[in-house]
Amino acid sequence: MRRFYTAQDVEYAASNGEREIRINKEDVVTSIAKEEAAKKNIKFVLRDQYQSTVDKSQSVQTQTPTYRPLTTAKKVIAPPYKNLISEQEVDRWRQEFPILKNIIHVGNCSQSAQSIRVRDAIDRYLDNWLTIGMDWESWVTEVALAKAEFAKLINADPSEIAITSCVSEAVSSIASALDYTGKRKKIVVTDAEFPTVNYIWLAHQKYGAKVDIISVNENHEIDISEYERYIDEDTLLTSVTQVYYLNGFKQDVKKMVDIAHSKGSLILVDAYQGLGTEPIDVKAMNIDILTSGNLKYLFGLPGVAFMYVNNDLVKMLKPALTGWFGQEDPFLFQTRYNDWASEARRFDTGTPPVLNAYAARAGLEIVNEVGVERIKDRIDMLSAHALNGCIQRGLNCISPFDVNKKGGSTAIWVSDIMDSHTVEVELAKRNIIASARGDVVRVAPHFYTKVSEIDYVLDQIKNILSGR
Repeated sequence: MRRFYTAQDVEYAASNGEREIRINKEDVVTSIAKEEAAKKNIKFVLRDQYQSTVDKSQSVQTQTPTYRPLTTAKKVIAPPYKNLISEQEVDRWRQEFPILKNIIHVGNCSQSAQSIRVRDAIDRYLDNWLTIGMDWESWVTEVALAKAEFAKLINADPSEIAITSCVSEAVSSIASALDYTGKRKKIVVTDAEFPTVNYIWLAHQKYGAKVDIISVNENHEIDISEYERYIDEDTLLTSVTQVYYLNGFKQDVKKMVDIAHSKGSLILVDAYQGLGTEPIDVKAMNIDILTSGNLKYLFGLPGVAFMYVNNDLVKMLKPALTGWFGQEDPFLFQTRYNDWASEARRFDTGTPPVLNAYAARAGLEIVNEVGVERIKDRIDMLSAHALNGCIQRGLNCISPFDVNKKGGSTAIWVSDIMDSHTVEVELAKRNIIASARGDVVRVAPHFYTKVSEIDYVLDQIKNILSGR
């Protein structure tokens, strides 16, 4: 099995007075390990060679690489870790994700690795469909259980959860339920939103909505004071992202909620890029509406999303984007009036995504079992390591260097050298799953990611950009 050698392995060898570290041909030595080995006069030697020194063609090179320094010196600020998941526990959990045996998966901001549990849940639905044929009672029950698992994640009541096929549908449902004819008709959004969200609000301008967009600054961030400036007595709703999809900039949700409410505005939080890696308590934070898909850090798959709507708000909203499962009694089959459900399922639409709900529930159970607080600590640690790794390698990182303001993604600017998609494709050839967006390649670990894997990924990005 391929092993990754890091600076820690070199330190250990040096402490024992060793002058050689023997490795197998398929093993990988990170560039930082090579630098440390060169400093301590330690050689990496192929295990099947018996002499203490070997020909260059048979050994791993230990010369210190030359890196292009960053134009602006950065210092990484990392929070204290409260309860880091042990490496032994990480190794146990890695067995749940078979792809990790051969692939380094740091594309979790787009799609997490498939787990055995999720695959088993999908098979359970397929087996039920195959043997029973039609089992709507069980299928609808599974949808309800998936809603309950999502509610547990954010400290909501299951009655406050709707299920949709995607975040676009969830936001569209809310947008269709608002009244734009009064004094309050302004919708405040930002350039940090995933574009689909802004498209929806802009589309509702034909119904009277007035959209105001807060720009990101030169650091690809938004100062909290901008919300004080843009939200006013005319604002009906403020639509914000928890984590900026491009560079991982993480916003202070509680402060944004407080500002919005102080101006009389509702607030909708798109938590897609952060949920599962950052604790969210919708009650403690006083969030009105929150939505997220399931395929990123929640271990699910495309085609399912959830939306929380505070119970105090539900009956005030009558969505025009609706369907039979959004009615109080879907099986009444009357056709003459809308009778929206009294709970958040009034934002359900047509036949629910049953198969996807099976997978979603299984993925959410993993997150709730491991614990979001512990996942956050692990990802914060990996983030700090990735940021320091970018500095050491001269990679141009546009993510916040204060981990307190950073989600799971570390964004490396590559477009001045190479198209980001090309870098993503080249990484895939090296058994690395990363995610390109615009001018950047995003390195987004999950709790199952190893420190040595981060080093290897950054080494390979450096090599690709250098034409190696």
